[in-house]
Amino acid sequence: MKSKYILLFTTLCLFHSCKEKSTGFNISLNSEIELDTIYISELITRKPITKIYENKEIKNIPLDYPTVARIHTKKNDKIYLTILEQNKNLNISVLKDSTLTTNDKSDSLVNYLWKSNLKFIQENSSFIFTTQNTDSIPILFERFRVKRETEINKFKDQFSSKTLEVLDFQNDARIYSFLFFFGRISKGLKPNDNYFDFIEKIPKASKTLKSLPDIYLYKYEVEYLRKNKSLESITDFLRFIEKKTNSKDLADYLKANYIKSLIEDPSYWEKHEKLFNTEVLTQTLNSEKTNIYYSLIEQPSSSFYSSQNGEKAYLFQAEDKFGNQFNLENLIGKVIFIDTWATWCGPCLSHRPKVIEFAKKYKDNGDVEILLISVDSSKDKWLSFLDKENQEFGKNLFIKNGIGTEFGNNYNIKSIPRYILIGKDGKIINSNINEPSIAAEKEIENALIKK
Repeated sequence: MKSKYILLFTTLCLFHSCKEKSTGFNISLNSEIELDTIYISELITRKPITKIYENKEIKNIPLDYPTVARIHTKKNDKIYLTILEQNKNLNISVLKDSTLTTNDKSDSLVNYLWKSNLKFIQENSSFIFTTQNTDSIPILFERFRVKRETEINKFKDQFSSKTLEVLDFQNDARIYSFLFFFGRISKGLKPNDNYFDFIEKIPKASKTLKSLPDIYLYKYEVEYLRKNKSLESITDFLRFIEKKTNSKDLADYLKANYIKSLIEDPSYWEKHEKLFNTEVLTQTLNSEKTNIYYSLIEQPSSSFYSSQNGEKAYLFQAEDKFGNQFNLENLIGKVIFIDTWATWCGPCLSHRPKVIEFAKKYKDNGDVEILLISVDSSKDKWLSFLDKENQEFGKNLFIKNGIGTEFGNNYNIKSIPRYILIGKDGKIINSNINEPSIAAEKEIENALIKK
C-alpha cells in the first residue's frame, strides 16, 4: 500500500511538473475608450506574441522563459513595456488619453529604467558632451545605476527571482548601452582606452541578455580589439562570439543580432562595415544555416542585396500632393536623386535647403529628376509643411510610414535622412549617400555623362 501511495505521489509530481513547464501568462484588457487592437511583441526581435482586442477579454498565452515585451498600438504611437513571466496575471489598461499601462509594479519599474536613461542624459548633456575627462563619464553613470538599483530593491520582495534578474539586467544594460555609444561612436575612443574598463562589470551572459543583447556584442568587440591589432574578418568575429558565449542558444542569438545590426545600423560597426559586402554576406548566411535564429537575418539580408550599388532599383509607387499616383518606372532613362525624409526629422530639415538647390539647378534639365519623398505617418502634416514651405522645385512625394514598407525594405532604409542616386539604366549608383554635398552633386554630373 505504501509503495502505491509513493507511485501515486510521483505520478502527481510528474504531472504537476509537466503542467508547470507549459504554463504561460494570463492577459486581460480594460479600456476607457473605444478600443483598437492592442499588440504584444518581443522587445528586440519585434516577434508577435499575441494581440487582444476585446474589452474584458482574458487569454492565456504560452511562455517558455521571462522576457521583456512591448505592449503597443498598431501604429506604435503608444508603447508600454512589460516583463512577461509564467503565471503572471497581466491586466492592460487603456486610459482616456489612449495611454497604455498595467497593474504590475515590475512593469512600472522597467518603464522607469527605459525612460529615465534619456532623461538623465538630457539633464547632464552639457557635462557629458563637453568634458575632456572621459574617464569621469562611467563614474557618473555608475552612480546613476546604483541609484536605480536602490529603487528596484525597495520592491524586490514583491518579485520572483527571475523578474528581479530581468530588472537588474535592464538597469545595467541601458547604462552600458549609452557608455558604449559614447565611447565607440561619439568619441571614437581606442579599445585599449581605460574608459572601456567598465566592461569588467558587465554580468555573465544569461537568457536575460535577449532583452538588450547589443551590450555583449560591443563588449566582445572591445575584448577582440584589445587582443588583436585589427579586425581580421566578419567570420573571425563570429567565431569570437561563439568562443566567448558558452551557450549555443545565446551564441546563435548574438550572432544573428550582430549580422542584422551590421546590415541595418552600419554606422555602429565602422571597423566591420569595411569588411562587409554581398560576397561576405553570402558566405555568412551559408555558414549560419544551422543558427537557431536564422529567421532574424533573412529579411535584412534580402534588403541588403536589393539595395546594393549596381542592382536594379526597386520600382516603387508614391503619391503627389494632389493625390495623383507616381511610378518610378516612368522616370527610367533619367538620373534620379532621391531624398528620403520626414517632417519630424531634424537632420532631414537641415539638409533640405541643399536638396532644393539641386532641384533648382536641374529644373530645366530633362535628364535629371530630384525626388523628395516623405515617409511621414501623417499625410496632413506633410501637406501642411509643404504649404508653409511654399517652394516648387523638385517632385514632392509621399509614402505613408515609408520606412516600414516595401520601399523602405528594398532600399534598406532604417534611418533618415537617406539619399539615393539611380542611373539612367535604372540601376542604383549609390544607395547610401551621406548628405547632399558637393560630392553628391559630382556623382549626379558623372551619372549624366555616363553612357
